[in-house]
Amino acid sequence: MDNSADYNAPRSKRRFWITILLVLLVFGGLLLVGLLPRLRHDKELKADARTEASAAPIVTVQAANPSPDTTQVQLPADTRSNRETFVFAQANGFVKTWRTDIGTRVRRGQLMAVISTPELDQQIAEARANLGLAQTSYNRLQSVELPGAISKQELDVSQAQYAAQRAGVQRLIAQQGFRQVVAPFSGIVTQRNVEVGSLVSPNTAEGAQLFKIEQTDTIRAFVEVPQNFVPSIKVGMHTDVLVPEYPDRKFEGIVSRTAGALNTSTRTMRTEVKIPNRDQKLLPGMFAQVRFKLIRTAPSVIISANSLVPGGTNPQVVVIQDKKVHYQPIVPGRDFGAQLEVTKGLQGHELLVINPAETLEEGQIVQTKVAEAPKKPEGPAKPTAPERPYDPDRPRVSSPVADAGH
Repeated sequence: MDNSADYNAPRSKRRFWITILLVLLVFGGLLLVGLLPRLRHDKELKADARTEASAAPIVTVQAANPSPDTTQVQLPADTRSNRETFVFAQANGFVKTWRTDIGTRVRRGQLMAVISTPELDQQIAEARANLGLAQTSYNRLQSVELPGAISKQELDVSQAQYAAQRAGVQRLIAQQGFRQVVAPFSGIVTQRNVEVGSLVSPNTAEGAQLFKIEQTDTIRAFVEVPQNFVPSIKVGMHTDVLVPEYPDRKFEGIVSRTAGALNTSTRTMRTEVKIPNRDQKLLPGMFAQVRFKLIRTAPSVIISANSLVPGGTNPQVVVIQDKKVHYQPIVPGRDFGAQLEVTKGLQGHELLVINPAETLEEGQIVQTKVAEAPKKPEGPAKPTAPERPYDPDRPRVSSPVADAGH
């Protein structure tokens, strides 16, 4: 009995240690299975970090675009009729009758009103009486045949008085012809300021006009052209005239004349554009915009506004040359919002860094990635509306790049 107990004791101890060893082996295996991939991953991350640190940084680039030979500029304009004038009375009297009213189309020489001139009629009667007396006196002196009865001077004075009286009558008769107010040219009556019985006189003061006539077969548009566009404005060039009341129509205009000098206050040149208006769609006084297609006098380059290096007093961009960074000073021109015109510093087609980082250094080697075109928002396809020639929200000067396809 005692011998069997002594024999089982060492056996139990062996089993215990074997179990402990197996548990340790299992835990060790699990530890190795979980730890080795982690150690391998950490090693790969460190290797990638070392590779990335030693590799050249990646920058996003976009090419600079040379601007086209022509550009468009759209400027506001005031419209007026081709000819306009006020019609005044040229004789004292009262309006006897009027024949034309607002909106009446008249021809040159057409009767518009008749003026009653009682005072002038009396003056003519008196002048004719004086003319008769002067004629009688002159004839009497001329009929004297007795030598030395009258002098040559007396005869000449009488003849001069007769001629003066006759000229006076003719002058009054000519004034009497102004009793009929006629149209000076063909056009449309846009104002009538008289009624029957109105007292009128040869007065050109404001408010004394009887009628206003305008010729609207041709409309004149007056545009103030800024100084930077003046060299491209030429007499005879064709333009598009846009009116908000006709959003789907472009009226053709021709530059008829320019002031030839700039306004010193606004640095603009007054330019006149004539527009044929046979269908009478345009009315004098309408607001319009004139679109000029101008030939560029100096070459320029269009770049993304995000290409500018932030900060600094002098504008510059980052150009990639042979995979190296180069800071290039530029002279900016017009600002088109998302795009910018460059007048000096670039030739076109250079690769510019978009949103350049401050860490980029001159001569640093980099890797380039072309900027992606902006994606259109997803959604159901909608029919595209035709381009409206007039849009009040459109910028005054459109981007030359946007116009290159038109």
